Amino acid sequence: MDHSIKVGVSMSKVFSSFNFLTVINLSYTKLENEGAIAFVNALKSSAPSLEVIELAGNNITDEAAPAIAACLAAKRHLKKLNLSQNDLEDEGCVDIVEKNEGAIAFVNALKSSAPSLEVIELAGNNITDEAAPAIAACLAAKRHLKKLNLSQNDLEDQGCVDIVESMEDLELEYVDMSYNKLTRGGALNLAHIVVTKESLKMLNIDGNMISIRGIEEVKEVFKNCPKLLGPLDEMQNDSFGEDYEDYEENYEDYEDYEGNYVDDDDDLREWNDLEDFEDEFVSYFIYY
Repeated sequence: MDHSIKVGVSMSKVFSSFNFLTVINLSYTKLENEGAIAFVNALKSSAPSLEVIELAGNNITDEAAPAIAACLAAKRHLKKLNLSQNDLEDEGCVDIVEKNEGAIAFVNALKSSAPSLEVIELAGNNITDEAAPAIAACLAAKRHLKKLNLSQNDLEDQGCVDIVESMEDLELEYVDMSYNKLTRGGALNLAHIVVTKESLKMLNIDGNMISIRGIEEVKEVFKNCPKLLGPLDEMQNDSFGEDYEDYEENYEDYEDYEGNYVDDDDDLREWNDLEDFEDEFVSYFIYY
């Protein structure tokens, strides 16, 4: 057994006495599935006031998703869940949010638990449009959600729009869909949806496949509130996207949020990170 996994298993044995904890940070500690499962199984019956769980970068796969889902169901006060940079993929994400026909679904377990959740971090988990309906249904039930990070996944236009559209009644502040597979049509739809939110502080759609023309159109949507749109540097776009715009009749049409049709472009862009939104908490546990 890897030393880091042994540490995770050993730590799980002492968490039952840590009922005062509000924050647990075990990100990038090489827990992997065995360590993560042991940890969340112990956590399920301890730390009743837990508000933050950080488990990013631990090579956790869908194998650990059922155990994580069961733990979340017991955390009524949870405000932030960070499972970024793991390998949950579609199956794992669906497994972590609710129970579905004999299989525990992550997004569906989460739908009926953690009612106070404010931050969901699922960046870098190879999530595709296949998981979008389950994620959308879960997020619609999170009345206090303020930040959603689904960057560095494989979501396309329809998946991104479906997810954000499901949160129409929520007071979202931060939406990060950067480094996915958004094109001009999806980016415009997304922009029209979120720009109407009075609570919005930042939309990040950098690092997608948006043409230079598409970027200008998105900026036009935010012309009255440009500070709400994350960085979109036109100079970093791949030049072939502009050439394709001369042949718009060859592109598949998408209907935008206002009912107009916009064309799909295949324009690759450079990646540019958005500074993470930070929360302050009092009692916490961090392992290095």
